Amino acid sequence: MTIKSSAARCLGLAMLVLGLTTPAAAAPPAPALGHAGRWLTDDQGRVVTLHGVNMVYKNPPYFPAAGGFGEQDARFLAENGFNAVRLGFAWNAVEPQPGVYDDTYIEQIKQTQQLLARYHIHSLVDSHQDAFNESVGASWSGFPAWATFTDGLPVQPNPGFPLVYFTSPAQNQTWTNFWKNHAAPDGVGVQEHYAAMWAHVAQRFADQPYVLGYDLINEPWPGWEYPTCFPKGCPRFEKDVLAPFEAKAMNAVRQVDRTHLVFYEPSLTNDFGTPNWMPNPTGDPNAGMSFHDYCFGPDDTCVTNGLDRAAADGVVGVVTEFGATKDQARLTRLTDRFDDAMASWMFWSQPQNQTPDHPQEPPTGPNLMDPAIVRPYPQAVAGTPQQWQFDSTTGTFTLRFSAHRADSGQPFAAGARTEVYLPQSTYPGGYQVVSQGAEVVSAPDARLLQLTTSPGQETVQVTITRR
Repeated sequence: MTIKSSAARCLGLAMLVLGLTTPAAAAPPAPALGHAGRWLTDDQGRVVTLHGVNMVYKNPPYFPAAGGFGEQDARFLAENGFNAVRLGFAWNAVEPQPGVYDDTYIEQIKQTQQLLARYHIHSLVDSHQDAFNESVGASWSGFPAWATFTDGLPVQPNPGFPLVYFTSPAQNQTWTNFWKNHAAPDGVGVQEHYAAMWAHVAQRFADQPYVLGYDLINEPWPGWEYPTCFPKGCPRFEKDVLAPFEAKAMNAVRQVDRTHLVFYEPSLTNDFGTPNWMPNPTGDPNAGMSFHDYCFGPDDTCVTNGLDRAAADGVVGVVTEFGATKDQARLTRLTDRFDDAMASWMFWSQPQNQTPDHPQEPPTGPNLMDPAIVRPYPQAVAGTPQQWQFDSTTGTFTLRFSAHRADSGQPFAAGARTEVYLPQSTYPGGYQVVSQGAEVVSAPDARLLQLTTSPGQETVQVTITRR
């Protein structure tokens, strides 16, 4: 552990507020992903799409390797076409006492990130919680007990996560006090501690390759204000309370990492389809919106709400959670929907749930994904996507894109490659490619189909079918 005196803690927090912390000097060994409007982009300007999984180990000591995640699991994900992981950590473990950081714990998270990087898997480093802390009805302690202030209100009635959000006085009072920036035991506001914690974490990842960025907080809950969020959303809470809080964390990250994307999240109520009012907290142009899709009913408004809100602020939107089910028909419908929206996504597997009737299973390969979500998709497009679709019944995949860059509208240099992942499970006997405007340059039946756009072409159309 790194232990700071009270004076040093206060000085460090003051430096964050004043913007005096020295930024990380070293450039990342591999170029970080950026964005052009709604699109993620790589250092060549190609549009990148992510298919990923969540990996949040909620049992002490709260890091995936302790649950069994290792080399063969990273390989398993890469072989099944996953190029992203939302890698969760617990504030409770990072800062077990106010101003006291456990660097050994952060190093464990970093080692998993480095393992994923060796397989070219991007990590979204995620500060994760679900219902704050076990003392107020959570199934695990993502946030620390020293930041939990109930004002003596009871936890009961407590039906367990996630219904505890709607029923527990202690749960809602804790969140209300968090949004009021209640002083921690050392007299410093809990929000200042949270921002300083993020700076301490982010500086460990600032120079690492294959870091997608930072997800500032998972599913923030409005506290006692939640009844006002249904059905029209939380405009006051998101604009006047949540955005200023996430701005503190965002600014703290920017003191130590000016390169990687920083993702902010709207209120948890957006997961169920309420309108999204969340603005870019600081106007940072290198930002993204992390949002979730647990919409009910036949009309899935979560995707359009999130992408439209992100587009309004000129940032990239990523579906960082969906699923939590083994219903393969539902998963196919959802991933079809994401394809229609040309969205990047990260799956939440049902074995990761930690609810009263479902203990969390180890974060090993098969527990992190489902066969229904392994599907063809364009990992990198030397152009601007216009449409892609996959018919899981026939195995037919189609892709259409403009040959011009998303960031400038200019054509790519000759030889720029478009890369499409094609699963072995979808094409066990191989595949055929019909391409208009591009040449196939990869080996026959390669898992990663590579194409180069023919000179003078404005639009490329590709159709892949089973052999």
